[in-house]
Amino acid sequence: MGLPTAPHPDCACAAPAPARRRRAALASLLLGAALGSAHAQGLDATLAVGAAGEADVKKLSLILGTTRAEPLWQGETWRLKLRHEVELAAWRVPEARNLIELGYSPVLRLERPLSGGNATFFFEGSIGVRLLSHTRVSPQHPLSTAFQFADMLGLGLHWGREARSTLGLRYQHMSNLGIKRPNPGMNFVQLYYTHRF
Repeated sequence: MGLPTAPHPDCACAAPAPARRRRAALASLLLGAALGSAHAQGLDATLAVGAAGEADVKKLSLILGTTRAEPLWQGETWRLKLRHEVELAAWRVPEARNLIELGYSPVLRLERPLSGGNATFFFEGSIGVRLLSHTRVSPQHPLSTAFQFADMLGLGLHWGREARSTLGLRYQHMSNLGIKRPNPGMNFVQLYYTHRF
C-alpha cells in the first residue's frame, strides 16, 4: 500500500477550503465594485498583450471597465477622470505551469483633448490588487504569495465618435509589498486596445 502524497505547493487544491472561499469572495467583491460604479459612461472591453523580462513570461488580458462620466477635476485644458477595471489574464510561463491572474484596479487618467476635438491624449496611473492561481514562474523566481499589488503607469489616446476607441501603453509592476519573502516581483510592458460600447 502506497503512502499518501502531499499536493504540490503550486496546486490550487493545496489551499484549504476557507482560503478558497476567501479568494472567491474577494473576486466577487472586486467584480461588483468595478462594474457596479454609479454614473459611469458605460461598459468597455480591453484586449491587452504584455511581456515580462523575468522568466520570459507573456500574458494576454481581457479587461472590463467603466469610466465615471463626470471628471474628478476639470481645468482649462486638462481633466482628471476615474476608471474601474477588472482584469482576467492568462500567463504563458515557459519554466513552470501557466497561471491565471484576476484583479481590480481603480485608474486615474489625466486627459487633454487635442485640437479638432476628435482625439484625447492621456496619462494614467493605478494601484490595484491581484490574485494568482499559483506563485512559481521559474525555479529561481517564486512570487511567495498569490495576493499581489499591481502598480501601473501608462499613456494613450482616445479617438473616434464619442471617443469609443483607445490605444495605450502601460508599464506594470507586481509585488506583494514584502508580505512574505522572497518578493522578487514582476515587471510587464503592456500594449492594449479598448472599445467602449
